[in-house]
Amino acid sequence: MTSRMSINSFTELSKVLANVSDDMFWEPIETDEDIVQFKDYIKHIEESQSWDRSRNKDKGELLEEFTMFLFNRFQDVRVTKNKRPADNETDIEAVMSEKAQPPFITQIIGPKIVCECKNKKSSSIDVGMVTKLAEILPTRGSSFGVFISINGMGGYAWRYGEGKRKKIMYKDRLPLISFTVKELEVLLEGNNFLTMIKQKYYQLLDEVDDETADIPEQPNIEYTKRLNEVIIHLEKCELMNSDMALEIKENIRLKYGEINND
Repeated sequence: MTSRMSINSFTELSKVLANVSDDMFWEPIETDEDIVQFKDYIKHIEESQSWDRSRNKDKGELLEEFTMFLFNRFQDVRVTKNKRPADNETDIEAVMSEKAQPPFITQIIGPKIVCECKNKKSSSIDVGMVTKLAEILPTRGSSFGVFISINGMGGYAWRYGEGKRKKIMYKDRLPLISFTVKELEVLLEGNNFLTMIKQKYYQLLDEVDDETADIPEQPNIEYTKRLNEVIIHLEKCELMNSDMALEIKENIRLKYGEINND
């Protein structure tokens, strides 16, 4: 006779999974073989920026292979390429494991991630790409989208590609997060891709819900930078001491990731 898990047991399991290291669910880049492979991908992606237009298909496939390399490191994941006849584009689907997973995967990511790749240095992720991915997700049984590209999301604040994804998040609660290849290079330093996904998600969520004014007035400033500027401003106004400021800055770093100083 098969015993059923009680509500208390399920709750306890959920608590345990919530506190387990992300390294249990996404395998870090640690072995010599993986490090060499990762560096080779980065090297070839950089070299591909000078390839002739006749090799655009090769460029696209290169970034897709790198993306699949990253997503295949999730626990018991199934990663596939999906060719879309309607627009002749390819996206990556990562079907997450049905085994016990942390709350972020079960409650936020859901059963599947759909990822779009753009290996092109002359343009960013635009409104059209954001809209298209948002439209594709529900047809695939997914509620979480990822972009991996050279230049990242175009626009700033509530304008252009960046603004469009915020409007989609605000209206539909559909998260679309974005990584540049450069941002992902920190995975060689022991960082975890799942952790980075979490940080991008919470940054998007909190920025959409944040109705406070910018201090100082820089409407295009990155959210983590803006929060740190606010802390500096409050410290200068003697509304908090240096210890409080350092503690809050560290909490910002832990939740949203390192500040991009590029």
